[in-house]
Amino acid sequence: MSVDFAGAAVGTAFGELYSLVKEVAKTVAAFHPQLKKIESTLSEMDPIIKKIYYLYEQLDRLKEMDPIKELLDEGKGLVNKCLMIHPVNLYKKYTHSNKLTEYNAAVREKFQIYVPLLAARNDAEMLMKMEEIMGKLSSIYSSQANGGALQTMLEALNNLSVPAAPNFIVGSEVEASLSKLRERLLKEGASVIVLTGPGGCGKTTLLKKLCHDVAIEGKFKDNIMFVPVSKKPNLTDVVQKMYRHNGFKVPEIKSEEDAVHCLQQLLNKIGQNPVLLVLDDVWKESESIVDKFVCDDIKDYKIVVTSRYEFPRFRPVHHLNPLTHDEAVELFLQCATVDDRSMGTPDTKLLSEIVEHCKRLPLVIKVVAKSLRGQHYAFWRKKLNELNDGGSLLDSEVEINTCLRKSLDDMNGDPSIKERFMDLGSFPEDCKIPVTALIDMWVELYRLDPNGLRAFTDLHELVSRNLADLVVTRRDSSDDHESYSSHYYNGHYAQQHDLLRELVIMECDKGEIEKRDRLILELNGNEFPNWWSEQKQQPLSARLVSISTDGICEIKPLEKINITNCHNFSTLPAQIGQLTSLEVVRLNSCTSLSLLPDSIRSLQNVKLLDISECQKLSALPYQIGQMVNLDRINMRGCLKLSELPRSIVKLRKLRKVICEKEKAVMWGPLKDTLPSLAISLFEEEPNLAWLE
Repeated sequence: MSVDFAGAAVGTAFGELYSLVKEVAKTVAAFHPQLKKIESTLSEMDPIIKKIYYLYEQLDRLKEMDPIKELLDEGKGLVNKCLMIHPVNLYKKYTHSNKLTEYNAAVREKFQIYVPLLAARNDAEMLMKMEEIMGKLSSIYSSQANGGALQTMLEALNNLSVPAAPNFIVGSEVEASLSKLRERLLKEGASVIVLTGPGGCGKTTLLKKLCHDVAIEGKFKDNIMFVPVSKKPNLTDVVQKMYRHNGFKVPEIKSEEDAVHCLQQLLNKIGQNPVLLVLDDVWKESESIVDKFVCDDIKDYKIVVTSRYEFPRFRPVHHLNPLTHDEAVELFLQCATVDDRSMGTPDTKLLSEIVEHCKRLPLVIKVVAKSLRGQHYAFWRKKLNELNDGGSLLDSEVEINTCLRKSLDDMNGDPSIKERFMDLGSFPEDCKIPVTALIDMWVELYRLDPNGLRAFTDLHELVSRNLADLVVTRRDSSDDHESYSSHYYNGHYAQQHDLLRELVIMECDKGEIEKRDRLILELNGNEFPNWWSEQKQQPLSARLVSISTDGICEIKPLEKINITNCHNFSTLPAQIGQLTSLEVVRLNSCTSLSLLPDSIRSLQNVKLLDISECQKLSALPYQIGQMVNLDRINMRGCLKLSELPRSIVKLRKLRKVICEKEKAVMWGPLKDTLPSLAISLFEEEPNLAWLE
């Protein structure tokens, strides 16, 4: 395929314009509204431009994207001119603002008309070419002289042979997985084995390597079939390929019932010897297809399913985890090496920092490494600078974006789970999200059952899809199972992979601000983004706003506050007393917190106070008795707390206190004064994961 440099520049031109618009919008206030609208338009165009560019590249038709490139170049000129217009030149500001508005309209018009026409024309042309090719192949195939060679070629297009194995695999985790799966396949018997992990973690690569293992090939011989399943599998097509692969006459199949019947007949024929069937990339909505391949009559029959979803119905399940940092560096070096020669790597620190941005996912590592293979040091430094400046690999690498976007597409049939997934992106990067906070949020947003059971099962659904991790740092045997508010989920944390969070933010940032469902803001003090003041006259429709700020005490209607696992958090501001609507205060595992302000006595609506694992907290507020609606206190792990203030006797509604046995003696004398009080002794199950 020849390289069309003009066409290839479309992707570069789009990226340059997008970056330029965002940068100038931050620095030139005069044209901020117009530039933000252009930015919103480009954000909507981004994924479709990338997809069409990819398809046209495959078809060697990039030249036809020249009109789009010309429009992008025009935009760069207009945006650059914003930097040259003096703020006091009102006439030029007015005329240039109109030009920017007209440009945005022109981009939208061309995008809505020209691009779909290109795509539609291209689809029709591809279909015509396929019909033409198949006609010619059929004609040639009917010729006796060419029949043998062509038959071999057609069979190659439709066989289920295992794709070529990778030259190398990296990582103790991968080696251990390979060994464990090999052991299970060599063991006699019938079973369905699920290999699961996040998108891009190397599931398919591992199976290719495994199927080419000498011991596996020795046992299953020609009875190894590798079936790509994906989102919408065609059972009839798969069964016919299985017949063809095994050298049998392909049956005519008229229905899915016919397909299942023919499949069982085939499995019984070949099942005299061990059979290995790999169902690769099974989506959640295609789970039922796995059942159709099960055959109880075969003595030694293994089905291996690779999926981002765990499929709880099938066991055993093997989880493939990301690489360690050192293993990620090793894989990066392997992929960046040119012709088995030392690539003359840049300094170790630069290499390590680039690998860190790859988030330990093999797919991401391979794509980025290959993009830098053989490149000069300056290209490596440029790539790192882009990533350090907030650039996303999802923006620059189509393959990574396409892979991770499958996770979103897989949830299209389950919109409620997709909403929960998007909500996780509202929390800061690398944040361990307290499950209690998630449940509170979801119960309120989606009007779920107040005890939080639906919310918790939704979280487990995300975990089973490898879209979130659930970390249990402590199981508190003293807690009952009444509801989430009883601390049953205390010590449970959810985490979202950084690249998945970037994907969420990209989705959230699409479209005009006032029409977005979610807004994610990072504020310093009272410094609000420019659009905040611009939107005062036009209400926002967002139902979830994530604000990272130090001004939380100014949010008067706040009902619940969760400050958890913040090991540098040493002081709760006195202004906390202004949040008189608070009902829940959780300060779990704030290991440096030494004092609660006296103003906390003003929080007379608080029912739950959680100060567990606040190891430096030495006393409760003197006037805590004014928190007259306090129902529960969790003070487990408060090592320095040795006495209670006298006002504690005023907490007539206090019903439950959770603490260690040695702390319970402080509460014993109060049982006569507080007859409803129950002391729940905490029994610890050690786990140091909360320190991470």
